[in-house]
Amino acid sequence: MEIAGNRALAQALASVAAGGEATPMSPEAQETFATAVASMLSQGCGALPLPGRAFAAATPGVAMLLANALVPVGTGPIGVEITPDGAFAYVANNGGNTVSVIDTATNLVTATVTGLNGPIDVAITPDGNFVYVTNGSGNTVSVIDTSTNLIVGAPIVVGSNPFEVDITPDGAFAYVANHGSGTVSVIDTSTNLSVATITVGSLPNGVAVSPDGLTVYVSNSGSGSVSVIDTATNLVTATVGVGSTPIGVVFTPDGNFVYVANNGSNTVSVIDTTTGPPSVVTTINGFATPAGAAVNPDGTLVFVVNFGGNNVSVIDTGTNTILTTLAVGTQPSRAAVTPDGNFLYVTNNGSNNVSVLQIRPIVTSITPGSGSTLGGDPITISGSGFTGATAVTLNSTPVAGFIVVDDNTITATTPAHAAGTVQASVTVPLGTGTGGSFTFVPPAPTITSISPSSGTTSGGTLVTITGTNFTGATAVSIAGTPVTSFQVVDDTHISAITAPHAPGTGPVSVTTPGGTATGPVTYTYVTPAPSISGFTPTSGSTAGGTQVTITGTGFTGATAVTFVGTPAASFQVLNDTTIVATTAPHAPGSGPVTVTTPGGTAVSGTNYTYVTPAPTINAIFPASGPAGTSTQVSISGTGLSGATSVTVNGSPVPFTVVSDNEITATLPPHAAGTVTVTVTTPGGSASIPFTYTRDRTQLTATPAIVQIFPPHPYAGILTATLTDLDTGAPLAGQPITFTTGSTTLCTVVTNAQGVATCPAVLALPLIILNGGYTATYAGNSNHQPATAHGAVITL
Repeated sequence: MEIAGNRALAQALASVAAGGEATPMSPEAQETFATAVASMLSQGCGALPLPGRAFAAATPGVAMLLANALVPVGTGPIGVEITPDGAFAYVANNGGNTVSVIDTATNLVTATVTGLNGPIDVAITPDGNFVYVTNGSGNTVSVIDTSTNLIVGAPIVVGSNPFEVDITPDGAFAYVANHGSGTVSVIDTSTNLSVATITVGSLPNGVAVSPDGLTVYVSNSGSGSVSVIDTATNLVTATVGVGSTPIGVVFTPDGNFVYVANNGSNTVSVIDTTTGPPSVVTTINGFATPAGAAVNPDGTLVFVVNFGGNNVSVIDTGTNTILTTLAVGTQPSRAAVTPDGNFLYVTNNGSNNVSVLQIRPIVTSITPGSGSTLGGDPITISGSGFTGATAVTLNSTPVAGFIVVDDNTITATTPAHAAGTVQASVTVPLGTGTGGSFTFVPPAPTITSISPSSGTTSGGTLVTITGTNFTGATAVSIAGTPVTSFQVVDDTHISAITAPHAPGTGPVSVTTPGGTATGPVTYTYVTPAPSISGFTPTSGSTAGGTQVTITGTGFTGATAVTFVGTPAASFQVLNDTTIVATTAPHAPGSGPVTVTTPGGTAVSGTNYTYVTPAPTINAIFPASGPAGTSTQVSISGTGLSGATSVTVNGSPVPFTVVSDNEITATLPPHAAGTVTVTVTTPGGSASIPFTYTRDRTQLTATPAIVQIFPPHPYAGILTATLTDLDTGAPLAGQPITFTTGSTTLCTVVTNAQGVATCPAVLALPLIILNGGYTATYAGNSNHQPATAHGAVITL
């Protein structure tokens, strides 16, 4: 050690780093002290005599955790703090009047802030924007803007000889322990003015704000106590007695405990903050002039810097015992843990540098990145801080075995584990680091059989697939088509329901996280034979054209439909269970309905019947005829083919079927009036009315002959002849009445020749008088009436 280079260090060691009161030394005294320090350190002296202090010897068996880096900084570094994002460490160089800024990614000093006056401690605002630095020799606090690493504003005046500083969690206030004046200054960070001064114990040194910001604990190195300040009132609410010369003070993250490094008694006091008032619950021995203290983010470890031991003691907060000690530089003063809990930064006041220790492993990768759920796969875990690893797990499952190759490499064998992605955890005495990524993958599946091995193209067949490693299956397909549903029964069996598929054969496929097995097992889709369950209507006209709905199964792809052996005129497959078809013309008769598909032909269990349609009559021509003679008529309509009879009021008449739409018939004479003409076919009967009219008649009368000169006796014999004009035949037996004027001469019935003779000799004068006579036929139900006039002829 250079004597000249340690003059400032001697003063710092005597007045600050060891926690004592700053007592000015003359240059000669500093040189003498520095020479003594160099001599004793070079000789491995177990104790370092300082004014009013005795440093215990370094504890034997210090853990050989080597520093990841030893970063040179300014002269006499004391306070250190890490930015909230973990990117930078700020170090107060007491002897150099500077603050060093360390890039934690490279562990190189990237900036040096000047213009300070004996800086002792640093505190960073929660937003990381500003650093508050206590100027122990200037009775002020300076503020550094972290974006520029320049001092902003004028120094903030506080009490005498300010030592440590801490900031409330909301960043609103900074609390500064004024070592020389026995007070604490409260700085409003929004104005950077001291807004309150709180009297505490003698020679206050360390400051710690509780995680909830409600209290501040201040170590009083001169009175062996800790003052508890209520931040709401800025009043001291309690004083807790601790060991001799307390310096470092730190809260656990839950705020339940405070650890105080007692520099003079080589102990650490543990204060329970949850009791009222707070009290010491444990005192831990075994330290070497402890100075600063720091806690890891999860609160499981407290790091106590042993200024007199050149090491750091690690306390297990669960048992409040020392786990181990870590070697650092010369005369370490303060420490800080990175927010991720991976690294510890320790200022070495005597060697003008910062030790960077990896305090828990960092796992960066696992190679290979995946393996079987059965375990047994070799892996390599890469990272750092693996030396002394006591356990290696994958998702809390211990590996089958591991070897620490070096500080950066561990080889291990995977355990059996459920499928999924996990991280590796490496545990060393100081903690556990977790990282990397490893995926447990089930072994690839295999397929050995499927039962049944064929099924209908319409799907819906329940099949059982047999093989291995089916657990966790995510997909099942048959002939390239995903099944409708499936269930993993166990690791060797899957039950599935086939989906619809075209006819053909294809491989069975099962996909799991371990891969996809395709074949060699195959499954055949066959077109199912159709079936007919019914049809409606069950009969229709022989003329065809009846729309029939056929129901059943397996109709998809139907190629033919027949009725009684005759192809349907047309058909449409509505769906797999319904066909609509139109019948073709067919002779009367019954027979089955058939549906043909690629899967076969279905024959109905009941018959469809072709029936002759009932005839219809639209007209008869002529619509009437004489009663006394036969009339030839034409009957028009539909369904007249196959007519078996034509009747008039039930009496058959001769007829001829001209076509399905016409019949000719001869209607016989009939009494006048309306009759019913009926046509009967195998399909039924249809009728139409026909009217018989009375025959027209003609009556002729002979003249009454009178021979005057000479008189003749036949005068007065009257005759009349009655003829049926429609038949041309004389009408016999019909009464004829002879009248002249208003006198009825006689009524005579016609003879076979239709002649009626009326002897009217006596009435001859009257006939002559009336100019003749009239013969009258009144008619009957079949014949129309007629009259005739007989004149008088004289000779």
